[in-house]
Amino acid sequence: MTVGYIFAGQGQQFVSMGEDLVALYPSAARTYAQASQILGYDVLKLDESQLSETRFTQPALYVLHTVIAQLLETNNIAANVVCGLSLGEYNAITEAGVIDFETGLTLIQKRAEIMHNALTPYTSGMAACLKTDRQTVEAVLQGHDVAICNVNTPSQIVIGGNINALETVIPALKAAGVRMVIPLKVSTVSHMALLKPASVLLRDVLESIPFGTPRISFINNIHAQVQSDNFVDTLARHISEPTELAASIQKMVDMGVDTIIEIGPKGSISKFVKEICGDTVKTYNVYSAETLGGLINDQ
Repeated sequence: MTVGYIFAGQGQQFVSMGEDLVALYPSAARTYAQASQILGYDVLKLDESQLSETRFTQPALYVLHTVIAQLLETNNIAANVVCGLSLGEYNAITEAGVIDFETGLTLIQKRAEIMHNALTPYTSGMAACLKTDRQTVEAVLQGHDVAICNVNTPSQIVIGGNINALETVIPALKAAGVRMVIPLKVSTVSHMALLKPASVLLRDVLESIPFGTPRISFINNIHAQVQSDNFVDTLARHISEPTELAASIQKMVDMGVDTIIEIGPKGSISKFVKEICGDTVKTYNVYSAETLGGLINDQ
């Protein structure tokens, strides 16, 4: 079995995520306690309103993902290849040994604050275009101040921009045959040019970090290629350039991965893998004590 971990991005977070893991596993409780010391607040106590804000969502998910990866390792389930969608990329490089948990959480907190402050919250947004293709979406976006942010599968393209621009382009997309356009639960857009000033600020933070060399294969989210160095450049650009998850999944498969574990709520990436790979790759999604137990029992 060749295992790939894909760490999820934000958008499907939920209140009290991680509490069941803390109740069952002392190691999880220790990691959450460490996180509270680093962050200055308890991510387990965030309410729904707070969890909709990027500055809180990203740290909360990073901690959850880290705890799950630690528990998988405790149960002798280890990744051969890792990647992550958006903020999940920081979990991927943590799992690969490029940075440690404290460094990763500190970076994510600063990244989230930079992104939160880059634009007035809720003045920009993102939406998923379903049952379409990249070429169709690109053609409609011409002349609109909206851009492709994430290519999740060949038929699911996430777009983003200012709220007014999004509201204008959605009818045009539907007129072009894109019947399903679903707004995402985010307080600000990411992975497009509106975040270029923020990427400059993030680069300043990243330049102070001593990045190591991955101990397992790490697939970069914007190039969909294995990366072993130059993390300052790619992580800085990451928030203002589109993510290529579909190509990253295909890269995993090309590298021989036959089992993909999606870490984080709640199953979107597993559906992407299914669309891209069919039944050729076994998939699991772990985001709770119940789903972790299901995976462990299936081994």
